Amino acid sequence: MHNHRPTDRLEYFSDAVLAIAATLLATELPKPETDTGLLQAIANQWPHYAAFAASFLFICIAWSNHHNMFIYLKQTDQYLLSLNSLFLIFVTLQSFTTGLLARHVGKPDEQTAALIYHATLVLMTFFYNCTWWYAIKKPELLEEGTDKRLIRLLTKEYAIAPALHLVALLICLWSVPFSIVPVLLLYIYFALPRASEKKAKSK
Repeated sequence: MHNHRPTDRLEYFSDAVLAIAATLLATELPKPETDTGLLQAIANQWPHYAAFAASFLFICIAWSNHHNMFIYLKQTDQYLLSLNSLFLIFVTLQSFTTGLLARHVGKPDEQTAALIYHATLVLMTFFYNCTWWYAIKKPELLEEGTDKRLIRLLTKEYAIAPALHLVALLICLWSVPFSIVPVLLLYIYFALPRASEKKAKSK
C-alpha cells in the first residue's frame, strides 16, 4: 500500500494558497493621507508599489510553472505533499518579505531586509525543485508515456530558478540594487513558455 492519490486536491489547495498569497501582497501597500498632494505622497512610496508589482508577478509565474509541473504528475504521496507544503510556506512569506524590503529601501537596514527577501526566494524555488526531483524519481507518480528526455530538460530548466536567486543573494552582499538584475532575468525567462516543451513538441 503506497498511499498514492490523485493530484487534484493538492493542486486545488496550492492554487488557493498562491491566490491568497498574491492577494495579501496588497495589504502591505501604504495608503497615503495628505493635505498637500496625494500624487506626490503616492510617488514617495514607490518602493512599496514596485515591490508589490515584482512579487505579484513572481507569484503568478510560480503558479504558472506549478500548474505546468503537475501536467506530468498523476499521483501524489505523503512525501510529495510535504515537499509541496514547504514550497507553499515560502510562497506565503512573500507578503512579509516584500513589505519588509519596501519599508527599508534607502535605510540602514536595507541590505538585511534584501537578504531576507532573497533568501526566502532561494528556499521557495529550492523546495519547488525538491518537489519535482522527488516526483520524477517515482515512476508511479508520473503520467504514463512521459518523455524521459523532456523530464531531464525540464529538470535543468527548473534548477535555474534557485541558482539565479542564490546569485541575487550573493550580489546583495555587495549591492542591493544590482541584486535585482538576476531576479528580473529570471522573471523574463520563466514568463515565457518552457523551451524544452517547445523543443519536445517540435519533434
